[in-house]
Amino acid sequence: MSSINHFIQNRPVHLARRDVYYEKAVRELDALSKNNKKLLDAKIYDEIVFLFKVSRLHSRFSVRTPGENENDEQFQRYIDLMAGNLKAVLATLELRDLVVNNSSFEFLGKNYAAAELYANEYQRRAKDILNSVMATLNLADETFQHLKQLNNQSLNEEEKARYEKTYKHVEKLMKNKKHRYALAPSLGRLGENN
Repeated sequence: MSSINHFIQNRPVHLARRDVYYEKAVRELDALSKNNKKLLDAKIYDEIVFLFKVSRLHSRFSVRTPGENENDEQFQRYIDLMAGNLKAVLATLELRDLVVNNSSFEFLGKNYAAAELYANEYQRRAKDILNSVMATLNLADETFQHLKQLNNQSLNEEEKARYEKTYKHVEKLMKNKKHRYALAPSLGRLGENN
């Protein structure tokens, strides 16, 4: 009896989860970039970082065998970079909020005027990173669609059905706000960035 490679066996499921979480994150970021709100909301970016983390996780699981599919491996590295940039946006916004809103954060001193200036600077930096991320996501759109097409062509009919079933299931979970789950700490160590 031969052993089963669970990553290959479950590749359609991992591809679907990778794709749907990635696409949701891109849609959320696109909507935010078109919104002219003055203040960026850290809670929204926390959700987007989560979407990218899940997409990154399933991207790693969807790579059949390292070295055999350069496109999927490049996309995996790309998602790593996008997740890292969005974590930087989130960290910058959290620091902004901490400086302005948290009176228990006093080791910076009590100069509230200076704190407000720093908070405005953090807000500008977060917007700069966000603009760069959006430009990169827009550049990658056509390539991502091509990657999805290549992956679809590599699947047999049963695998395509599993992909579609998973994709629709996760979309339904997202619509009902039930798509979040705890990421196991050990899974967070799959790469050098969490």
